[in-house]
Amino acid sequence: MSGDWRTWLMIGAVGFGGPAGQVAILHRELVERRRWLDEEEFLSALRLCMLLPGPEAQQLATYAGWRRDGLAGGLLAGTLFVLPGAVLVTALAWLHAAGGSWPLVRAAFAGTRPAVVALVALAAWRIGRKSVTSPGAVAILAAAAAALAAGVAFPWVVVAAAICGGLLPSPPAKPAADPAAGSPPPADTATGRPLGHIALVVGLSVVVWAAALWAVVATHAAGGRGAAIARLFTTTTLLSIGGAYAVVPWALDESVARGWLEADERFTALAMGEATPGPLILVVTFIGFMAGWKALPDAALQAGLSGASIATLFAFLPSFAMIFGLAPFVRSIQAGSWVGRAMTGVGAAVVAAILLLAARLAGDAFLAAGTLDPLAIAVAAAAAAALVAGRASTPIVVLAAAVIGVVTSLIGGSGLW
Repeated sequence: MSGDWRTWLMIGAVGFGGPAGQVAILHRELVERRRWLDEEEFLSALRLCMLLPGPEAQQLATYAGWRRDGLAGGLLAGTLFVLPGAVLVTALAWLHAAGGSWPLVRAAFAGTRPAVVALVALAAWRIGRKSVTSPGAVAILAAAAAALAAGVAFPWVVVAAAICGGLLPSPPAKPAADPAAGSPPPADTATGRPLGHIALVVGLSVVVWAAALWAVVATHAAGGRGAAIARLFTTTTLLSIGGAYAVVPWALDESVARGWLEADERFTALAMGEATPGPLILVVTFIGFMAGWKALPDAALQAGLSGASIATLFAFLPSFAMIFGLAPFVRSIQAGSWVGRAMTGVGAAVVAAILLLAARLAGDAFLAAGTLDPLAIAVAAAAAAALVAGRASTPIVVLAAAVIGVVTSLIGGSGLW
């Protein structure tokens, strides 16, 4: 394990492109280059991680680290996979908070707003075309959108969507693929007493979570907001079935309602999550920093760093627990037909939440001054076109939008405000 940390840190530092890009990087490094996993085991682990709440790429890295070096390897891999992104988001959060009165910094973040609208709209399209493919799923999407617009809490909408999805008709069965010949299961794959192992891991994880929460409360961390940050972002991860976008809109709304973010800071949070390496769920790092920064003005930086650390830790603790609990049985876990249908319902509810978020953000970005902003619309259209055509990566699109905001401010033009 002595040299593995360089590999995991490198993977975390170049992990742009969302879950698909990160999984592709992991496949290239773990299967093709280093041969730490074979193709069959990689795909089995990926299927499990896609069924679990939380960021699947980080969970897949944790599983691979566990296969290499057990518990220590899993902790190393999962931590280093998110560390570069978390550090970068924290630094950008400080720049946003400390530079709020700096005109060029304010202009740069304002410039990213229309690009964020394009990113969120494309996320709805990308997820929707895969998960909303039947009349039943469309009906669940419409009902979920109506419920969310009426103020029903997202967790309840997810539960109802899963139940309704489970009642949908089963899709036609597909012929099973032949198993890979000559590929024996891993030597340490557990075959007996799975419930006992899972119960042990769950119990230990609850103890660790409670001890960490006690330390947060005892130290009055993040200006006294530490415990609330910890509870909210533990819940955020547990609700993120189907990807981070499943729950990011809810987390942002909760943060605005609690006074941790201003409404227009939702743009900044999403821009940072999309433009930095690592899982999108790292938007919670930005939220945690801002919650601490605003809670303790006399020691804003210290409280902000504390809030960012707490948010990141508690957002990823459930992922570690789930992987360590299920990793020994990865080859024997299969998604049953009910699970697949329930996931279809959850996917439809996720698309509804993303569409509502996109509509709210579009209103804020395009009508910021009370009148339609043609420059903001043009930037959003250009960002969407570049992303769809594959001519620019997400970080480049966000950076270009920030530059447009700065240039507009320097020349005294109107728009983007």
